Amino acid sequence: MSVRMHILAYALAAALLPLTVGLLVLGGSERAPLAQRDRELSRLAARLIQLELHETMRGFLLASQAFDLSRLSEDEALGMLRLLYKQDADIDAVILMDHEGRPTVSPVFLTGGASAGSELAGHLPLTAQQLDTFLKHLPIQVAREKGQAVSDVYPDPERNVNLLAAVMALESAGGTRYLLGFQRSLRRVQQILGTLVSDPGMHLFVVDGGGRLVAHPDGRRSLAREPQNAHPLVARYLQEGQGTSLTYRDGSEELSGVIQPLDFLDWALVIERPLARADAGKVPPLVWAAWIGVALLILVSGILLELRVRRVNQRMRELARAAESRAQELRQVQATLLESRKLNAIGDLGAGVAHELNNPLGGILGLTQLLLRKKKDDDPDNQFLRRIETEAKRCREITDNLLRFSEQQLRDSEPSEPLHLPRILDLTLDLLTAKFERQGIRIQREYSENLPRVLGREGGLRRAFLNVLQNAETAMTPGGGVITLSLFRDEEWVVVRVRDTGRGIPRENLARVFEPFFTTKDNWKGAGLGLSVVYQIVQEHQGQVTLESEEGKGTVVTFRFPAHERAGGSAPVPLA
Repeated sequence: MSVRMHILAYALAAALLPLTVGLLVLGGSERAPLAQRDRELSRLAARLIQLELHETMRGFLLASQAFDLSRLSEDEALGMLRLLYKQDADIDAVILMDHEGRPTVSPVFLTGGASAGSELAGHLPLTAQQLDTFLKHLPIQVAREKGQAVSDVYPDPERNVNLLAAVMALESAGGTRYLLGFQRSLRRVQQILGTLVSDPGMHLFVVDGGGRLVAHPDGRRSLAREPQNAHPLVARYLQEGQGTSLTYRDGSEELSGVIQPLDFLDWALVIERPLARADAGKVPPLVWAAWIGVALLILVSGILLELRVRRVNQRMRELARAAESRAQELRQVQATLLESRKLNAIGDLGAGVAHELNNPLGGILGLTQLLLRKKKDDDPDNQFLRRIETEAKRCREITDNLLRFSEQQLRDSEPSEPLHLPRILDLTLDLLTAKFERQGIRIQREYSENLPRVLGREGGLRRAFLNVLQNAETAMTPGGGVITLSLFRDEEWVVVRVRDTGRGIPRENLARVFEPFFTTKDNWKGAGLGLSVVYQIVQEHQGQVTLESEEGKGTVVTFRFPAHERAGGSAPVPLA
């Protein structure tokens, strides 16, 4: 059940119960003993105080879980704390800490009084000394061990209010642990106690597990934290740990009293009144007015708190979505920029190396081929010359790759035109079909119909698809497997997805697969430029390429190209 449902359930139950009891009494229960009525009142009052304190912590916990704390910037973390601070006027300060209790950002608190009508109206300002007192009372160690903790109540004589500090342990999606702390005043608890006093001589107060006053309608007694261990009800509660009702004497006066524990803390609520001033056979109108007032107060408090939590949670969800969206966009832009800079640097280097090597390679290859023509077919030197020729051609292929990677050939040698990707993919597969059959590799095609064309260069796209398919073949050799080719439209994109059932790529290598000269192959037959060339080609087509892989299960490479919707002729056009 959500925190909103909890709040409404508390409010409705607390509101309907006293009204129902009141109707029963008016219908013929006038002989109900005074202690029974006070027990009902004590349960309702204890529930209201519980609602004030417990739901504040639940609201904080629920709202903070809407964020991945490890991904928040300093400004975003401060924004989250400000939203939590505004959730309740009795909140004095909020702080976010790491698991050791060190603040990750500055605590949020009010340094001066808020103007009437502002969203901070009602919050108490803090001085530097009062902030230091709050930090000293944070129960950090207990919260680390138990998940959440509430401090003992401590007084603030300057502001004439009692305070408590609470800490909750949180964990981000990445496993980083944090502590969220806040300070809350007990002003409303004291106001509740004052509201419930309906008879002259009637007393209501709250004690902690040590028997000391926590809240009392007389603020001076609350601030003094007077011990009540000698009080008959408090002494019985400290001894037995449970609620009870008693009739006892205080000097010459006979009293009837009830003590009711709070479920949330080790606190207890005491209600007592003189028997001589109470008419046990009749329920005075003032009492009924008080009961109905309590019921309405509980109902209104619950609804207001529910609305406040809903509003804060909605704002936090919106902030979390916006923060995550901005962070994701920033990460994508940074990754693309970094990759482009790497490729440009490697491209410049590769072009220089390729040009320097092409001249001596051309001489070696030309002289070797000239010698082969002069030699007779049975000359024993021919096998060495042919090997020199083969290796020289392989070196030239590598330098051609470097030149192509540096964008010289790909940009200038071929015009762009609207292309039908299923045809391009099938033509590329034709080059590998026989080899795939020998390796035990099966091809599955999943092509959507009526796909739009893509503006691009056929040679570049075929090379990109060929490199990816060859990588898939290497990943499934030996043993074979299945390559699934999917083609479909996704809004303004045409998507090509190549999925293999190979051995996959280790997680630690995924971030580097598009880097030049990086390879995960056991046998490095190429130059390590395959996927970096793919990345370069796709970038030139204003597209996107991503790679997902799981070791032992296979790899998925996804191409996304802008759909080209163009009426009229099909003359080649330049590719920007």
